[in-house]
Amino acid sequence: MVMLTMGEAFWSFGIFVKPLENEFGWSRSVISSAYTVFLFGFAISSLVSGRLTDRYNPRPILLISAVIASTAIGMASLVQEINQLRFFYFMSGLGAGAGWLVPASATVHWFYGRPKAGAALGITVAGAGFGAVIFAPLINYLVLSFGWRTAFVTIGVIFFVVTALSALVIRPKPAAVEVARGKDTVAPGVKPRWTTLRVLTTPSFIAVTLVIASAVTAFQTLSVHLVPHSIDTGMSPTASAVAYGLIGGFSVPGRLASGFLADRIGWHKVLTIAFFGMALSVLWIVFLGEMWMLYAFVFFYGTFHGFRLPSQVGILEQFYGKDTLGELLGITTAVAQIASAFAPYVAAVIFDRTGSYTPVFIIMLLLFLGGGITLTIIKKPS
Repeated sequence: MVMLTMGEAFWSFGIFVKPLENEFGWSRSVISSAYTVFLFGFAISSLVSGRLTDRYNPRPILLISAVIASTAIGMASLVQEINQLRFFYFMSGLGAGAGWLVPASATVHWFYGRPKAGAALGITVAGAGFGAVIFAPLINYLVLSFGWRTAFVTIGVIFFVVTALSALVIRPKPAAVEVARGKDTVAPGVKPRWTTLRVLTTPSFIAVTLVIASAVTAFQTLSVHLVPHSIDTGMSPTASAVAYGLIGGFSVPGRLASGFLADRIGWHKVLTIAFFGMALSVLWIVFLGEMWMLYAFVFFYGTFHGFRLPSQVGILEQFYGKDTLGELLGITTAVAQIASAFAPYVAAVIFDRTGSYTPVFIIMLLLFLGGGITLTIIKKPS
């Protein structure tokens, strides 16, 4: 349920681009700058919540997250100038980071060493895919029926209710259970096999972080510009929003399947498959011209995107164990969000100057290909 709110946080902005453009006359590059600062806030939140999750009860972390993010999202309804939009999106990013880190880390800790641990992680991360299916058409409906200001208030309330109620039932990581199962829980006063500092110096971690950053850069670009691009090619706003949400929808079976597949071949190979699959999918959208082509892209990209998300958590656990997983996940997430923060803005600038998204999609294709090739080379550190 907490992961469900990630579908709201990351899949809603593109739907607001056209309404804001129409009301205020802002260019797409100016509007996209708000999403840039959102990613900076998300990066800061990822670093902090990742470190706290390894050490403390996740419940207060999620409650604080709910208050900050929901308040900021609701206050965005009062926007009159671009700096206000930027500020509220930055604050919503500060709150939203824990919604990704806490559920992923908690799931790995609870199921570590058990059969089908990969399936458990895949099921958890699938929540964000369900969120995309729910929130993209819902927000589009709210915008068309009641206006974008009412839409902001409504999704702010939903974010708070879902996150706060979920926080009440999430329990701390099961140290006592792990000890009883004889797993490799670190005893008090004994350093874990992989300390954070040691991990940061390994070439494999650096490579994995850069690979994840490249995928997130492409995803953030797509999340802001797919709906405007689809409308520009002659498709209706509703059809474009539905297609956008279906990326998350089609990612759900991908997320679920990735977990079961990882239990057999490992997260490293699953992540490699995801990158080459996303590269082929982006090649298709370069030639987008008809509705069926849009939905074909949505199906294939969504499926392989679903493979990627659990895998970028699972590969860290596969390479380095779970002792510092929250902090490592926070670092990779923060680096990826910072690296991708200006991607939607740069894509908008390219569009404003060329009138086309084709150069943007070619760059995305190269990022996915580079990531897939890198993953075939790196090895699990000894």
